[in-house]
Amino acid sequence: MTYYTIYTSTPREKVTMEMLMDITRVSQKNNPSKDITGILLGIENKFLQYLEGPEENITELFDKIWKDPRHQNVTQWIKGFSNERVFKDWSMGSWMLTNEELKNLPALSDLKNFLDDPINSELQSKKFITMMNDLLKTWIAHEPERLKKMRDELSS
Repeated sequence: MTYYTIYTSTPREKVTMEMLMDITRVSQKNNPSKDITGILLGIENKFLQYLEGPEENITELFDKIWKDPRHQNVTQWIKGFSNERVFKDWSMGSWMLTNEELKNLPALSDLKNFLDDPINSELQSKKFITMMNDLLKTWIAHEPERLKKMRDELSS
């Protein structure tokens, strides 16, 4: 069984592509030794992160995030156990999204609903795992344009 948690936070500074990429690079370096995988989304001025791995390691990482002065309003919405990992093939992925993109990508409509109403029990646990799987498929499908957008933003 794999432990997972989903949380949101508001960074003290505006979320930028550079900030997201810096966090992703550090995570990709540190997570493999702790058997942690997941995805970090930068959505407008909010982070949403899905972390999975050994319970002790995820709990330790979440405690660090909770205490990190760069974050405020850290809220853990869901935690539990799953029979399989959603992001088993990478240490950490990231994706910068706007609210407009969330509205226009059908696979992400549940994610927008979750951000609007995270306490909604219909979006908890199993449905959220399905949502994360849909997100991963959409993320992969949009990878060429996402990488181009990241390169363009980092070079400007």
